Amino acid sequence: MTRSFVLITHDSRDCDDRASAWLTSQGYGIERAYPAEGAAIPALTEATAGVIVYGGAPCVDEESRYPFLKDEIRLIEDALRRGVPFLGLCLGAQLLAHVLGRLVGPHPRGFAEYGYYDFRPTSAGRQLLGAVPKVLQSHYHGWYETPPGAVGLGGTEAFLEEAFCYGGVAFGLQFHPEASRAMLERWIARRPAERYRLSGTFPPERQRADFDLYDRALGEWFNSFLARWTARTAFNQAAE
Repeated sequence: MTRSFVLITHDSRDCDDRASAWLTSQGYGIERAYPAEGAAIPALTEATAGVIVYGGAPCVDEESRYPFLKDEIRLIEDALRRGVPFLGLCLGAQLLAHVLGRLVGPHPRGFAEYGYYDFRPTSAGRQLLGAVPKVLQSHYHGWYETPPGAVGLGGTEAFLEEAFCYGGVAFGLQFHPEASRAMLERWIARRPAERYRLSGTFPPERQRADFDLYDRALGEWFNSFLARWTARTAFNQAAE
């Protein structure tokens, strides 16, 4: 029986990501759904090896505007109940924090992050994540505290608690190690210009230049992380 990963993507163009490429190379099946475009979310089964919820334009507190977020929340709750490995990236991390009881919103002083930033690990973050290179960010929401029962792994200078682990197999990462160059270009093209007036952001030309400098190291780190995460028990002892 081929084990499969359920991948929840919020834009059907963003299917050229590093995570799905790595999973496919390892022989996993892929069940990708686009609930933002009306697709139903696959049910978790015994053949489900893990779940990834990617980033997207909605904010966690916009369930009335984006009702599919309620379906994604139920998916995350089901994954946690079953002990299925879960990875939330950007919006996915915010949804995981929400499910675990944290409020998620904009930075209290108006900061945002677009581009590459230094990741500042906690001691647990150094143990669980290793040496994280500069990370690609693309968000103006994403302010939350580490959820109760979770292990804080670190963050950036402006967003101090961006990464966390829950139960050894569920991870929230506010940053984007999965992004390809094509994905970055699509994000830049559709991002409102006024976002760059928010404190802490980098302009498109800086993002492109930094991609050339830092993407390879971030990709190598992420593939290593995925190998450990898909092993299911690789993080359990360190997260206790």
